[in-house]
Amino acid sequence: MQSIENLNDLRLVAVVAAVGTLAGTARQLGLNHATVFRRINELEKSLGVRLFDRVKGRYTATGAGEELARAGERVEQAAQESLRKVAGQDLRPSGTVRIASTDTVVCHLLLPVVAQLRELYPDIHLQLVTANNFHNLSRRDADIAVRAAPHPPEHLVGQRIAPMASAIYVAKNAAWMSAEIDFHAAPWVALDDSASGSLALRWLASQKPLDQVELRCSSLMAVLQACIAGLGLAVLPCFVGDVEPRLRRVGTPLAACASELWLLSHPDMRDTVRIKRVYEQLALALRQHAALLEGTR
Repeated sequence: MQSIENLNDLRLVAVVAAVGTLAGTARQLGLNHATVFRRINELEKSLGVRLFDRVKGRYTATGAGEELARAGERVEQAAQESLRKVAGQDLRPSGTVRIASTDTVVCHLLLPVVAQLRELYPDIHLQLVTANNFHNLSRRDADIAVRAAPHPPEHLVGQRIAPMASAIYVAKNAAWMSAEIDFHAAPWVALDDSASGSLALRWLASQKPLDQVELRCSSLMAVLQACIAGLGLAVLPCFVGDVEPRLRRVGTPLAACASELWLLSHPDMRDTVRIKRVYEQLALALRQHAALLEGTR
């Protein structure tokens, strides 16, 4: 019976099957194109079976290739699970803790906590990862996530910090503003289509065709600054808009945009001392902003 001496070859087959090109595989694994080509050919020769059909530069897995790709996925999952469990045995309040959240949460809520954490745990080094999607905590792209979501992923553990409200805001000195704001005629600033899951964007689409929105941005911080500059109305989280003295809220929070703020981690990592300490401090600090998050401050 044939055997595979290097289990990394299984991972290689899995990535080629998923990506479909040698160049894409090389980028994902940090290899060069020639190395991927050579290893696939050597593996096929040693096993005496064709793993991929090549058509115009595309690699499509054969039945044998699909079988090895599934094995590669299982090896990768087992390795990631073991790494999480080993890391979870670390009893020292030191090392790196990666916290993932959006740019607005980082800038308005998390940065003040970082100062506290540095004072409490000088041997813990923090990394703040800003993005508007759920980071893959299972693959340890982050250790802790602070996310707005009605329902967080089931494979993560955590706690609900508070309801999170959003409302319409306008610059106090906007030249076009009148006593009565016509939502349909007024200019708007909003996120672009990269934030298609945004509740605020969905609400705005129900009020005005998005292709008629005067300014679209890929970052909520950019939307905030554009609104401050008087470029249009904007739907913003209340914890952002209510503390900005150059803005005023228009009406009450929007029910259609109601969400919740969650503090999440992976179950295999929650007892790691450094992660546990940071998690506890974040929970304590974020709960102090509950009224601001709810839009009732």
